[in-house]
Amino acid sequence: MIGVLLATVIATPMPWLQPKWSDAGGRLEVAARMWEEPEGSPRVWLVGVTHMGEPSYYAAIETLLEQCDVVVFESVLPEGGTAPGGSDDTARADSTQATAALLAKMLAGTVSVDWNQAIENLAASNTRVVSIVRPLARDGWGRSWVMRDNKVTSFGADGMLGGTGVNADIVVAVAEEAAQPNGGELQRSMAESLGLVFQLDSLPYDGVHWVPGDLRVDQVAAAFKERGEDLGDMTAMLSGGGLVGGVMSGVFKMIPVLDALFGGRIVDTIRVILIEMLGDEALIGSALEMQGPALEEVLLDLRNERAMEVLWEQLAELDQGQTIALVYGAGHLPGLVTILESHGDWEVADTQWLPAIEFDLTTSPLTKSEVDMLRGWIRNFAKRLSPR
Repeated sequence: MIGVLLATVIATPMPWLQPKWSDAGGRLEVAARMWEEPEGSPRVWLVGVTHMGEPSYYAAIETLLEQCDVVVFESVLPEGGTAPGGSDDTARADSTQATAALLAKMLAGTVSVDWNQAIENLAASNTRVVSIVRPLARDGWGRSWVMRDNKVTSFGADGMLGGTGVNADIVVAVAEEAAQPNGGELQRSMAESLGLVFQLDSLPYDGVHWVPGDLRVDQVAAAFKERGEDLGDMTAMLSGGGLVGGVMSGVFKMIPVLDALFGGRIVDTIRVILIEMLGDEALIGSALEMQGPALEEVLLDLRNERAMEVLWEQLAELDQGQTIALVYGAGHLPGLVTILESHGDWEVADTQWLPAIEFDLTTSPLTKSEVDMLRGWIRNFAKRLSPR
């Protein structure tokens, strides 16, 4: 799991994470930067985030984003999670089928007579997915879904009831009972075990102006397969599913018990390690190199390209003086900066450093000598891992 966390950051001349230490303790800070063009186009905030942090950290991010007219956010989408379409009717039918199946799954346990009510039902039952579902309002032919008899329906290529082939109706029934939510349980367990909160539980993803800017999970899996890699059970593990995910989730849930037995030393030790590790560029660079090129190409580069495609689309709809934010894992930000600066004369106009994970030495059972020893061990480990 530490490897997954390390892969959220990469070494860069413009750092996005930095550790800050003093006699009072330490903290991991994450940057948010605003870009402007001389011509006065809409402003762009690039906001780096970690997947877990202090409640005050996400509150500070939310305050910043309240000033923005559009927020494009990171979230690998489920299959069918992008607006259906295609170059021909066959592709439109296939993508419409996938999206209809997703909508039926998302709306399980609710009854809707039209799209507006479907969004209202989601807002009441599962706020995190509202912004993911909102762009899916039409089928592959640009027509509104028909919501009747608790089914999601598209009338196919001809837009008429009945038909065969690409003209056939696409109908998916909405289940009467909602499925149990499954998203980030492993990372949520880790956050809770350390007295932190999980990103997906802490930001207002149901905001009207929040727009997903990511690939679908089937696109990610296909990209790995093209490179001879198998995504395997990564998705299940990160969601807390599968044998490995279940074991790791159980371990994280044991941390508070162990922490109580050892007088608070376990959680504070892990916090010190996270702050020092995530702020060490050499260690992070080595961790990424050990994963092979496919990880960077798929999980970073391809997703960055998609994020910027969505940002350009949204930027074109804004007026001078308005602001758009791109909220993504800190490891994506160097690549996003490269793409942004290659499309104009963008310059940094503002930088804010937000404390994501904090460690208070004044109340900790750890001594300063023990903290210094931990930090020194991590630095030595980084040198051995990457002697450069």
